[in-house]
Amino acid sequence: MESFEIVKIAANALNEKKAMELCAIKIEDVSDIADYFVICTATSNTHVRALADTVEEKLKEQGVEPNHIEGRSS
Repeated sequence: MESFEIVKIAANALNEKKAMELCAIKIEDVSDIADYFVICTATSNTHVRALADTVEEKLKEQGVEPNHIEGRSS
């Protein structure tokens, strides 16, 4: 699956869970570790955990295992 398709899945999942200030930044030209960063804010720690869980779930449904998820604890 192309990285842009993965970003769209993640962004749609975050949008469904009411993530705020959602943006995807293409970094493939300046980074060897990732093609995109998907960044958003949330209203509480509980909301952050729900966002991270939803993205992970939606990606796994498509057969994509995330290499790393940031934001589980804060």
